[in-house]
Amino acid sequence: MEDIEPITEEIEDGKEKWISRISLWVSIILTTIVVVWYYNENPPDSPAVVKMRVFFKENNRAVMTFIDLPRNEMIAFAYKKKHPFYLKYVRASEAEKKKLKALIHISTDYTPNQYWFNLFFAWVIFFTTFWFVGLMAEACIILMRRNSEARIKTYRLEKEQAEREKES
Repeated sequence: MEDIEPITEEIEDGKEKWISRISLWVSIILTTIVVVWYYNENPPDSPAVVKMRVFFKENNRAVMTFIDLPRNEMIAFAYKKKHPFYLKYVRASEAEKKKLKALIHISTDYTPNQYWFNLFFAWVIFFTTFWFVGLMAEACIILMRRNSEARIKTYRLEKEQAEREKES
């Protein structure tokens, strides 16, 4: 008896449609949950921080020069410019200065809507990832169903053949 190949033609039935719909909606829901969690853990910058980051971007060269100056020259520069940032930086503790330096370095190409842009594309990236994984799981389920249908067909053929042999 020859081996029966798995069923490879498209089987359009309700189960496969439901599996596909469930895969899509689970991807959308999981993605939304992840993005909402990220939004809650990393809220957008306050208007004051946005204003400071825009200042860093617009005055990048002067600010970078300022933070690299020795202490005495830094104080003179701050009182000469009289901008609140320079005065705040001179009076800040070492921990605050490290935070401000980090903010300065990440603000060189800052735009005010960058947070929302990043949040949207995080949603797109997570959705495509979850949906891809869902499609792979869906394909595995369909292949397993088709292979099991082929095994059932083979079992029935073997059973019929065994009955014919008993009769003869």
